[in-house]
Amino acid sequence: MPGWTPASIPSNAASDLKVSVKFCGHCAPRMDMMELLGKLRAAMPWVEFHYYQPGLPADALLILNACQAECASRPPFPGPVILVSPGSVNHWPVPPEQLCGEIMSRLSALASGR
Repeated sequence: MPGWTPASIPSNAASDLKVSVKFCGHCAPRMDMMELLGKLRAAMPWVEFHYYQPGLPADALLILNACQAECASRPPFPGPVILVSPGSVNHWPVPPEQLCGEIMSRLSALASGR
């Protein structure tokens, strides 16, 4: 996964990096976002991923859209938002096979900045 290696996990990374995850409705899936989340959980055990709920504390919001329509609503969130669809992260082109690595790089950078 380009851009991310185990060495990029911050040495002070506590298991309390909390990431809320919001999904689209998967009405026209081009990619299995549950599978992507599973890969993230396996690769980043120091991150606590939980499903988005208003008011639940989180350091970042990860919005996973299964197609390019990006229909998942973006709730008000005071922190960093990572918007993912097949082929992009925050509207920057990322090949689907590199999405997991790109998300991990961004989360590692967030953890380093805390």
